[in-house]
Amino acid sequence: MTFSVLSQQVRWRQPEMLSAGVDQSRLVIADAPTASESFSFLVMGDTDAGIEAGIEEKGSAFAEGFANQLLRQLGESRFVLHTGDVTYPMGSYENYLNGFLSPYRRLLKQLPSSAAYRATSVVFERPVLPVPGNHDYASVGFGLWQRLLQQLCDRLRESFNIDWGHYGGPGGEAYGQTFLDDLAGLTPEQLSQHLKRHYSAAAGTARVGPAAALAYCLNYQPGQFTRLPNRYYRFRYGGIDFFALDSNTWKTAPDVEGFDHAQLAWLEQGLVESVQDSSVGGRIVYLHHSPYTTETSRWQEPETLWVRRHLRGVLAAVGAKTGARVGRSPQQPIVDLVISGHAHCLEHLKTLETGQGDAQMDWVVCGGSGASLRPQRRDADVEILENITYGQRIFTEKVAASCFFAGRHGKGSKKQNQYSFLKINICPDRTNMISVVPFMVERQNGQWATRMLNALNVGADQGIKKIREVVP
Repeated sequence: MTFSVLSQQVRWRQPEMLSAGVDQSRLVIADAPTASESFSFLVMGDTDAGIEAGIEEKGSAFAEGFANQLLRQLGESRFVLHTGDVTYPMGSYENYLNGFLSPYRRLLKQLPSSAAYRATSVVFERPVLPVPGNHDYASVGFGLWQRLLQQLCDRLRESFNIDWGHYGGPGGEAYGQTFLDDLAGLTPEQLSQHLKRHYSAAAGTARVGPAAALAYCLNYQPGQFTRLPNRYYRFRYGGIDFFALDSNTWKTAPDVEGFDHAQLAWLEQGLVESVQDSSVGGRIVYLHHSPYTTETSRWQEPETLWVRRHLRGVLAAVGAKTGARVGRSPQQPIVDLVISGHAHCLEHLKTLETGQGDAQMDWVVCGGSGASLRPQRRDADVEILENITYGQRIFTEKVAASCFFAGRHGKGSKKQNQYSFLKINICPDRTNMISVVPFMVERQNGQWATRMLNALNVGADQGIKKIREVVP
């Protein structure tokens, strides 16, 4: 299975974890505000320029330049979400160190001294909460020289304990050591002490199995202990429930071997619990693969369509189980905002009133924080269509519309690369409590420059607008 290495690292649902009463899919952030307080956080995705051809400012120079622009806007933001593909072209220790940890070292308590770091060496002063992307799993195709280099580095590390840093490991080992808790090498006594020290937060009403109520979850403490309990997880912050998903394991047909039915069942149950909890003010879901986008390379990719279908099914099931959406207005969706990456752009889309589980929702793609940007499919084509079967007839139905797009624009001497990140403000006392503010990062006359744009039109009561904004 794709995720087996990460599951082994965190001892996912092993007997000793279950018997200790630990919910491995939750965490509590120690400095979380009350549900009545406003707060903000930053979002980035698909970071590091990598080695792709055609990028004028690539590698560490790009990563440093972009990171400096983002960090200038950090301010009082409580944490940073990452929509996956933290580094390119593969998730090696060297790439995480040089392409992410070093450029964003201001977020760290201390930068690891070499690419031979382990989980205990990475502590964030400001929470960094990612989901894994396909490049983080190192499961993409490479050129011959890259494959040979990786094989050589793997052999040197395994046989002679020589680490050149390019080792990625199968199934995202380097990603796991960078972000996840590492329980694999602990003795029973060490594990017991570790759980008592770091898994001491109340886990609410979460359950594993039909009846086994859990008591504890990971206590995320900025500046002290900043590991994640699993590759997918949930947390509550300021009255908002966040669901961080690993879409790599359910981006195919459901009958494919290794399909992650368990994660989708977990999401469904978690959303049901959240909707039925009157103390929760809203829900944000984030994942790597974009269910909706008009970016030229992703708009009709099979992974896009499968992720859309599976997420739509979960939302439909949640709606059926929660009836009239428990006191929320008919126009208010179950999930207030879905954030994704994978498509190398910044885009805001809205689904229409289709009668589907994901109708009338806001979808924001934040995948333009570093890798080579891509254009929109067509300047004049901003709608997403699907073929719908009714009886013996097939109809083409409009299901979503793109409201905003920024990425690669123009060609040749007129080409513009507009990199991006987001600042999201949560204001519980406002009708539209979620404000999504995009930031454009560009190179102008050899210098980096950042500009803040107007907030995106996010919010159910504002309806679906036919007017689209495209940054020129």
